[in-house]
Amino acid sequence: MKDAWQLAETHQNPVKTFQGHKDAINSIAMFPDGKAIATSGSVDKTIRIWRLADGGEMKKWVVRKKVGTLVILRDRKQVVSAEGDVIDDGDGNLYKAVYWQLWVRDAETGMVVAGPLDGHTNMVFALDISLDGGILASGSIDRTVILWDTKTWQRKGYPLQCGAPIACVQFSPTGQLGVATKDDIQIWDSDRRELLAQFNGHAEFDNAWNISLTWTLDGAHLLSAGGWQSLDWP
Repeated sequence: MKDAWQLAETHQNPVKTFQGHKDAINSIAMFPDGKAIATSGSVDKTIRIWRLADGGEMKKWVVRKKVGTLVILRDRKQVVSAEGDVIDDGDGNLYKAVYWQLWVRDAETGMVVAGPLDGHTNMVFALDISLDGGILASGSIDRTVILWDTKTWQRKGYPLQCGAPIACVQFSPTGQLGVATKDDIQIWDSDRRELLAQFNGHAEFDNAWNISLTWTLDGAHLLSAGGWQSLDWP
């Protein structure tokens, strides 16, 4: 027990700090080879690639709009980001009439290789890649999930209508898609576009949003985290 306590004490402070973003970091993703990470800062409109070994900034891509989230394809060759504007409707209400797009960039050069991918009509905070790497799921405040073919970057069928703003999407190891919305947690068969299960989740606790999801390795259980109950989003 003494050794375990000493080990915990040893790692209380950060091992390494990555400095460079000028504002809040919205998203972080690990490259599959474990040697680098990608981060996005919404307000500073940059995507940065960092070397894990020494914390050095390897690349900085300056984009034209705010970045909501990003994901790295399993082949390590491309980075997908959700970008757009946040509009004030004149009465101090944000998140109204917002148009967001997805962009696919080469991980080495930062060159755009696909996009803009159109379909969402509001902010996109949720992206995930299927286990086989063939499908990208994007979830938006516009209450829909769009599935994209990662070879052609065309939409696969019509959007999934989830009925509430979406904060997280997560593929299970068995191919099902978990969706966390403002009101509930949903599980979809993405191939048949069939809603398999629906739970109230954190909405039962002070009307909290369902924010984050992760599956157990066998795909038998879905874990969730909630909060944001003070936000009044559409």
